[in-house]
This record gives sequence, structure tokens and C-alpha cells, in this order.
Amino acid sequence: MSIQFEYFYGSQAEQFSFYRIPKVLFTDETLAGISVEAKVLYSFMLDRMSLSVKNCWFDEENRVYIIYTIDDILSDFGCARQKALKLLDELENGIGLIERKRQGLGRPNIIYVKNFIHNPKEKRYENQNTESMNIENQEVLNSNLQKYENQTSANMKIEIQEVPKSYSNNTNNNYTDFNDTEKNNTESSDTEII
Repeated sequence: MSIQFEYFYGSQAEQFSFYRIPKVLFTDETLAGISVEAKVLYSFMLDRMSLSVKNCWFDEENRVYIIYTIDDILSDFGCARQKALKLLDELENGIGLIERKRQGLGRPNIIYVKNFIHNPKEKRYENQNTESMNIENQEVLNSNLQKYENQTSANMKIEIQEVPKSYSNNTNNNYTDFNDTEKNNTESSDTEII
């Protein structure tokens, strides 16, 4: 059984909201090595940037940041946790389009979405800063070169910690107002404590 989809008529095509994917992500040679899924994730992050600007989410250096948790990515993409981590790693360490900053204390990471339009002068300056960082982190990066696609528990690597959403225990349903702690039924006496 197949579904019969209807045609769009008149202005019906304008009734949806869309994610915008910049064409340059597919046409610029320096971005050619990024997977299509990582480009779509980056576009989702760009979409969240506009909301961050409206909410005045700027750091002390006036840089815009977003909060996009692993759980949000799992929900938006319908993928496994390892796939989401692989895409984030591709955007951060593979090409450098994002930078994650840990907040600690169970709070989600801050993500700086970097500008994909590059100026050769700015690129030269950026390479000077990241070159020393790459030398320091080379050992760490090389230890995590394993493919993520079909991991099993035998070859799974420990990845970034992000505290998942906790669920309350619904203390309102525990009826704590009705606990009778004044009576002691273990002693055999005729007196009752009031």
C-alpha cells in the first residue's frame, strides 16, 4: 500500500519553515571533505545561532554561542549517540567549523559556531594558533581514530561526558504527608504516644 501525496496549490508551499543550508558548504573546495550529514548538522547550528542572537547569548568577548546537547542532536537526526559524537568531532576536529567549551557542573557544553566564509589573511592567522594546539593534542587524536559506525561494546571508546536529562521521582505521588512516625508498633505496651 502506498501513500498518495497531494499537490501544492497556490501559496501552500509557503506554509512551512525550513532549515537553510548555505550552498557554499557544497561548492567550496576547502569544505569538500565534510560529510553531508555534518554539513546538515552545521546548518542546524547556524539556525540556532539566530535564536542565540535574539536571546543575547554572547560570551565575555562578544562571541555568539549556542547550546545544542547530544540529546537534541539525537532527537533532530534520529541517529545513535556514537553517530552524533562522530559528526560533532568531524565539525570540530576535522575541519574546525565549531568549538565546544565545557561548562562543567552538569551543565551542557557551549558551542561556538565559526564562520564558514574564510578570508586568506584570517586563515593564515588562525592556522598559526591551531598549529601549536594540534601538536599538543596529536597523541590524543591518534588514539581515537577508530570508525564509529558499527561499534560494539567490545570496541567502544569512552567519549565526552554530558550529563543526561534527569527525571524527577514525583515526590508529590509518594504521599509523604500521611507517614505516621509517632506510633511505635514494635513495643508491646498499652500506652500510645501522642
